[in-house]
Amino acid sequence: MSHKFLAVLVLALICAISFALSNTVLAKFHTSPLIISIILGAIFANLFTKQTQILKSSGVVAIAGKQILRLGIILFGFNISLGEIASVGTIGVIYAAFMVFATFCFALFAAKALGLSKDSAVLIGSGASICGAAAVMATQNEIKADANKLAIAICTVVLFGTIGMFIYPFIAKFLALTPHQTGFFIGGSLHEVAHVVAASAAFDSTASSTAVIIKMLRVIMLVPFLFLLNFLNLSQNSVGSKLKSIPWFALFFLVAICVRSLPFFPENLVQILKLAASICLCVAMCALGFGIDRSIFKATGKKPFLLAFFIFLWLICSSLVFVKTLC
Repeated sequence: MSHKFLAVLVLALICAISFALSNTVLAKFHTSPLIISIILGAIFANLFTKQTQILKSSGVVAIAGKQILRLGIILFGFNISLGEIASVGTIGVIYAAFMVFATFCFALFAAKALGLSKDSAVLIGSGASICGAAAVMATQNEIKADANKLAIAICTVVLFGTIGMFIYPFIAKFLALTPHQTGFFIGGSLHEVAHVVAASAAFDSTASSTAVIIKMLRVIMLVPFLFLLNFLNLSQNSVGSKLKSIPWFALFFLVAICVRSLPFFPENLVQILKLAASICLCVAMCALGFGIDRSIFKATGKKPFLLAFFIFLWLICSSLVFVKTLC
């Protein structure tokens, strides 16, 4: 059996197990198969070190972590329509943009105060401000951070996103937020799409649908965010280098949204493309998990998690101020 075929087989198997666990044992927790896939990939890599190196040497894991990831992000655009964006109005777009870019700026400022590297700040900040693990992976493709920093950033998304998933409903009820305000609050400040779905499930359809739409608006902000990173990191390069390094897949993500919005686009095809996006992203997360070594947590220390905690508090407080003032 060739190493390439074996690598494909292992990735497919872990992906299948992740979906199975997400839809059965962990269904009531609304746990994303992407998060499960990262964890299973890391467990496999740390239990079967030699076998993991063989799989990596095939080149399949690298393709899964880059090309398949980008394909998954493009296909993810079929989760969103222009009509859904319009339903929350201009204030929803402004709010989503504010939460993404203000949170990212806060992350850079807080990281500098803590003495963390810029790469760590960018990865942790992108995951918290945009769309969790997928944003961290997409960002890593642009800044070329090392695998250890990437793994830590993913862990902060899992940790604080999961904590938020459980405490946000209590915050919303304690502050007596309206369904509209609740949707804005949850969708605008939780990390993963799955976290948003789980937290908003405790409320009525107005709150849950608004939360998902606001979250999708934050996902769209990945496009200008990646272009901003590209510009900042490559501004001294030649025009040819810039064109080569532009995250073109982000533009195709927008194209997918526009195509999804066409009135004659078949709804059953949308569901198939959504599933394809989830599978691609799940495979990419597994590939990421293969790069997570348990020793990195001992070497990293508490600063990345302290940064993620401060960002978490910022997300809650800034979102509530915005929602209470303008919604």
